[in-house]
Parts: sequence; structure tokens; C-alpha cells
Amino acid sequence: MPEWLFELYNPWTTPATLLLAAVGVGWLAGLRDRRLAALAAVVAAGLGLWQAWKIGPPSGLLDLQIYVGSARGWLEGGSLYDYRDSVHHLGATYPPIGPILFGLFVPMAAEAREVLWTALSLGALAAATWFTAELAGVARPRRTTWAMWAFALATVTMPVWLTLRQGQVNAVLWLLVVADVALVGRSSRRAGIGIGLATAVKLVPGLFVVWLALAGRRAAAGRAVAAAALATLVGWLLAPSDSWRYWTDLIAASDRVGQVDDPRNNSLLALVARTVEAGPARTELWLVLAGVVLAIGLWRGVKAARVDDLLTATAVVGCTTGLVSPISWTHHLGFVVLALAAFSAHRPRPWVVVALVAGWLTLVSPGGHGDEAAMSAVRVLLQLAVVCALPIVPGRSAQGRQEQTSRVPLTASG
Repeated sequence: MPEWLFELYNPWTTPATLLLAAVGVGWLAGLRDRRLAALAAVVAAGLGLWQAWKIGPPSGLLDLQIYVGSARGWLEGGSLYDYRDSVHHLGATYPPIGPILFGLFVPMAAEAREVLWTALSLGALAAATWFTAELAGVARPRRTTWAMWAFALATVTMPVWLTLRQGQVNAVLWLLVVADVALVGRSSRRAGIGIGLATAVKLVPGLFVVWLALAGRRAAAGRAVAAAALATLVGWLLAPSDSWRYWTDLIAASDRVGQVDDPRNNSLLALVARTVEAGPARTELWLVLAGVVLAIGLWRGVKAARVDDLLTATAVVGCTTGLVSPISWTHHLGFVVLALAAFSAHRPRPWVVVALVAGWLTLVSPGGHGDEAAMSAVRVLLQLAVVCALPIVPGRSAQGRQEQTSRVPLTASG
């Protein structure tokens, strides 16, 4: 990218500005309804692919580079956890099965790999919005238009944009969870597998397994545990020494991920760490707060599930994981975006519209303040609002399931 063009680019504001400008031009040109939504989706996808092209050396898509570098080292007979990128000196932090999967990308040129992974991530996000529309109870004739708008508006939020910018795996994990929750609503025999696979790759989605069990979906919870165990076993068979190292040592080394008081950390622990000095008192305060949030999140998630509002349940449990995890970078907060979709289902009263726009702008972070501690605190409060107060709409998800003509309670066995 030419230097003069790079200087005009602000990762916190440019994508949303360009999207809104394109939509405005389309509106003035007479586009409406599905055509305008299609324009927004195409522009958003184009911006995402542009992101993969423009980032350039030396970092490239940093996390993708780490995944592939770790897999390359393993294929060459070394350890998955010895690789460090040349700029930030960061290495793999996931269980072995995660980076091992990226061995498929090792033979590819860096530029082709980055564009392909970005396209796959955008595809995963698009599929996730489709399943989200089902969970939101969107009628079939409106679902394509709704999903295209959701895809476009989600792409330019920081959780998604930073996922694309860094080559993160989050979009795929979001798809595995949201699609699996849709299968749970359909009482599918495959329900639980996606959540289990997501848990095997990144551990944090494991809270959804607990949610399934508490909500009465014991068979789905069992399949999730089995899928996670099987994927972990595959990783153990392929990389036994790395697996032993990870599960006995690295899993507890949180400093490998980052510092808890980093201004970009959006967790409860980060909020506590910025206000209380390190020591037993800080740890005890965090454990109490995390325990309370965990209890509220699981209680409200189960409550929403039992009245068949699976969208709110997913958003609440997902935001609970972001709060109780020691490290929650901004690109981990995809379930906050999901919460906006859940909130948008209410009647478009003025206060609802204002709240939605404010929430979206918080995630877009106009003015380029996304890396500041104050903005991180706002995102923590936004997650708390989702966990504690996101409205539950009984029977919402049943309206989006084509296979069923009447609501099937989530507490049914199977």
C-alpha cells in the first residue's frame, strides 16, 4: 500500500465510515430493501479482503502468522510452542489441536494464505449471521435481507475487524457455537458437536457445555464433551510432548497471553487490576466478582433457554465468558455484537434505536479510542449490561425454525 494512503487509514474508524458512505450513495441512487442490504454486504466483504491485502510486512496477519509458524515448526520436528513472530515475539497459546490444523496453510505463499483465511473468516461470519437470524425468529422471507445487514454492520465493529486484521480464529469459533445452538433448538442429534470442537480449540467456549447441562440438554452436553475430548485426543496423538507440556504447564501461564492490566483487556480482572494493587485482596475481589457474574450469566442463560429465546441465551453466556476470562481482548467480544442483534428484535421505539446506535458505536469506537483503558471499561460495562439486563423474549427462536410448527422446550431430553 502506498505510504500516503496508509496514513489516511485508521483501523478504528475507516471501515465503518466507508461502509456508511457506500450505503448512503446506494440510498441516493435509489437502492432499497434487499438491494441496499446486498450492497452493504458486498462492500463489507470487500473491506475485509482489502484488510488482508493492505496489512503487509513485517507482521502480516499476526495471529495467522503465529498459527502457521507454530504448525511449520511442528511439521519440521520441533515444538508447537517454540515459534515466536519476528516483531512482537509472541507464540501459540491454544491447545495443540488448534495450531496443528493450520499445517494445511504451511505450503501456501503468505499473501495467498492471508487472503484465503480472511475469505474463510468472512464466510464463517456470514453463515453465523444466517443462524443468528434463525435464533432471532426472523421470518424466512426476511432472513436473507436481515442476515446481509447483520453481516455488514458486524464486519466493521472492532471484535470482527480486529479478528480479520490479526488473522484470528474467532469467526470460525463463533460460527461453531451459534450454529450448534441452532441445532440445539431443533433437537438435532448433532447438537453439541460444534461447541465441543470450539472448546477443544480455545477452551473458553466450554462454558456453553455447562450451560447445555444446566438447561437440561444432557445429550447435547455429552456430545460436546465427547467432541472436545476426541479433538484433544487427536492433538495428543499427533503431538504428545506438546500436549503434555500444554496441559501440565502452559495452560496456567496466563502471562503468555498478555498482561491483565493491558488497556486493551476487556475482562473483569482487567477492571479490577487497574484499580486495585496486585496482591491477595485483588485476587479475592476478582474471584468474588467473577463468581457473581458467572452465577448471574448461567442463571439468565438457562432461563432464556427454557423459554426458547436461544439468541439471548447465547449472547448472555458468551458475554459471561468474556467477563470471567482473565484476558478478553477486543477481538474476543463477538457475543456483544450478537447481543445487539438480540436487542434489535424489539419494537423500534426511539430509546431502542438510540441504545442500538450507541452500542454499535461503542464497538466501532469512533475517534480511535479503542486501545484506551477508558474505552475498555465501557466495553466491560456493556458486557455486564448484556449479562444482567438483556431482555428475554419467550418463544422467539421457535419462530425461526422451519422444521417445527410448535415450540419445543429446550429442557426436553435429547
